Amino acid sequence: MTVVVPLIIGQIVRRYIKDWLERKQPPFGAVSSSVLLMIIYTTFCDTFSNPSIDLDKFSLLLVLFIICSIQLSFMLLTFIFSTRNNSGFTPADTVAVMFCSTHKSLTLGIPMLKIVFAGHEYLSLISVPLLIYHPVQILLGSVLVPTIKSWMVSRQKGVKLMRPTV
Repeated sequence: MTVVVPLIIGQIVRRYIKDWLERKQPPFGAVSSSVLLMIIYTTFCDTFSNPSIDLDKFSLLLVLFIICSIQLSFMLLTFIFSTRNNSGFTPADTVAVMFCSTHKSLTLGIPMLKIVFAGHEYLSLISVPLLIYHPVQILLGSVLVPTIKSWMVSRQKGVKLMRPTV
């Protein structure tokens, strides 16, 4: 009810108001960002204002380290598998695979956690890894973009040079 029903309703309504949306071009990007920020803010408030949460600094840093390690490992694995000769992926495809396959969203994760663990006394503690994962994926992405971009550009130039002209 929380995730799938709004998605289905949105897809149905979209069919009928598509022309109006294209003419008016409402600021969906700003609305989407605002809603995401509100979800993150309320979840942070719910999590860290909970008196039953017993999370020391060492545990929080350990969770942060584990999440960074997992994120980097998955990105490296997707890079290795998508750059193999028989993968059929272009350099641009590899970048898309690397970032899209490892990124998850709080907008889907938090409602799912609240549904699966409804009434659980440690829901705040359970949501901590997801609250850390989202900012980490954004930070890692912004740190890796210059390196990945230069790799992609150099690889695409190499592919263009190797193609025969017709």
